[in-house]
Amino acid sequence: MALRALRRDTMRKLNYSLRQLYRTLDQPGDNPLREAHARLDAAVRAAYDMPTNADPLAFLLEVNLDCTAKEKAGEKITPPGLPLSNDERKDFITQDCIQVAT
Repeated sequence: MALRALRRDTMRKLNYSLRQLYRTLDQPGDNPLREAHARLDAAVRAAYDMPTNADPLAFLLEVNLDCTAKEKAGEKITPPGLPLSNDERKDFITQDCIQVAT
């Protein structure tokens, strides 16, 4: 949610499109968007227990292939992290999204 808020606020402040915003990642120096993505990447690695030196695409492909095999075998597929009760899930559902400029 922090990443989406950062994108939304920065796009509004600078009157940037999403494409223009992400092009700033090519520029040298500190970039709050780059830092937010690094935090998200670290959270995903932790959630999937991904080794630090693992290639993310290869790792996630292997996870998907494992899920496919489990699905074909009729096994239950569970996401990473702790299972959430129905009451806890509402805390992770937001209404914010990037709106198409008119």
